[in-house]
Amino acid sequence: MKKIVSSLPLLSIWGTSMANALAITTFNILAPVHRSMPNQPDPDLNRRESERQEWWRPRAEGVAEYIAEKFASSDVILLQEWWFDESFTRIFDAAIGDAFERVAERRPGSVVGQHRDDGMCCLVRKQGLLELVKSDKVLTGPQRIAQIIQCRERLPNNGEGGRNVFIANSHLSFPGDKDPTINNERQKKEAGIILDALTNARNEWDKTSLSTESCLEIVCGDFNSNSCSPAAALVEDNNFVNCVSATANQLLTSVGGAVNIGTTHCDHLGNRVSVDHIFLRVAKRKDNNDGQRSSVKPERCSALALGYLDTQGTRILAVQRDKILISGSAVLSDHRPVTAKIEWPRLKKTDEKLSDMYINVTMPLDPLEPAWGIVQDDDRL
Repeated sequence: MKKIVSSLPLLSIWGTSMANALAITTFNILAPVHRSMPNQPDPDLNRRESERQEWWRPRAEGVAEYIAEKFASSDVILLQEWWFDESFTRIFDAAIGDAFERVAERRPGSVVGQHRDDGMCCLVRKQGLLELVKSDKVLTGPQRIAQIIQCRERLPNNGEGGRNVFIANSHLSFPGDKDPTINNERQKKEAGIILDALTNARNEWDKTSLSTESCLEIVCGDFNSNSCSPAAALVEDNNFVNCVSATANQLLTSVGGAVNIGTTHCDHLGNRVSVDHIFLRVAKRKDNNDGQRSSVKPERCSALALGYLDTQGTRILAVQRDKILISGSAVLSDHRPVTAKIEWPRLKKTDEKLSDMYINVTMPLDPLEPAWGIVQDDDRL
């Protein structure tokens, strides 16, 4: 199979230092309760990894160590399929507890008052750019949730008045119906519920806050559908920017065309798909609408499509998909983590419009690399 790779380590052409960039990671870690054990003598039994500690523990320890080492500089890590087993939790706390604060939300069960074994988890780096304020959950469907997290900018010398970040840790339903229209509409409805919950969380904060600062909003996670799906389109219709699309547009402004980050998931049917996304937008105080999404699709300027989120210098710098094995018996997960890095400076206010500030902006390509990347054979992806 042909693949296109870049000689650049990140999907970014900017020379800007990444040292002070806000780093957001999303990663579906494949809960042991959902993993069917490979190479079973009787496949009809469908044994789950969670049934025996000797089955799930080695992988759990591997995932915890991998997160601790690979994403030690991420400010926020959003995990889907977090398992609420006490021994599982202790493994992660031992590996990352000193560096990250953890908050998790559990999925409801089919019976009122009962819960499923898994849910969503957010890790906030204790020495990072953000501090955890609170976490809540919203029901997006039968036994499905999204985690709504509020974080606040960590200011030097314990200063007050840090800007807020609202995050929706998302996991949309698997497209299991034979009719793709039903699958698309279900996921789109779930995405709409998530957007409304995120806006409601910001509006509740607005009612009690004296701050006039804009805030950053993030929708990320496992969409179980690609960047062209109705669910992803709905998010973008609400003025969010797909980080992968923005950085790809930076690289390919003279070429054009839709670009995905590549395979991020190998599902239980063996399909290799790109389903893990990070969307961003800057929300101003005047954007409040009492939790109601506009039915009118906003006009998007070219600067926004290139990852410029406002006129204050907020922009998407880079996106990286970590290249781990996602199939076979030795995987850490059947998903690959995706990390976005965002420049979010504190600058003086300006009345300039986004389209005015970045009009005629051009993006130089790497002179040593063709715009379409380097083509090479690789059947392992």
